[in-house]
Amino acid sequence: MRRKNIDAPSEADAGPTASIMCRHGQLRPEQAGAKRLLVPETLWHFLYKDAVAVKSDDPLGCTTFPSDSAQCSECSDELSEVACFEDSIRLFTCLINCTDQSNLSCLELCHAAGR
Repeated sequence: MRRKNIDAPSEADAGPTASIMCRHGQLRPEQAGAKRLLVPETLWHFLYKDAVAVKSDDPLGCTTFPSDSAQCSECSDELSEVACFEDSIRLFTCLINCTDQSNLSCLELCHAAGR
């Protein structure tokens, strides 16, 4: 039996801010793929009331993030660590590819990539 689209859960069922909330319950950093858009207050009230009505049994309700909300510091730290690790891998790969140590231009490119 095929399910109807109305029965299939979607991202919208999780609430209007679910896609920008991290696993710590804070504002997910934009670098983590959380595209944010400030909406007019009247539109937000409509979205909020609708979300609360749909998920009235949810004890957490609908999480709101004011325009001056800070990004999650834990997620930001994790992203910094990952970026540093990826840079190290890129530099290491570059150095491995420079098998001829006398190739000065290759080493200079690796050094520039490591900055």
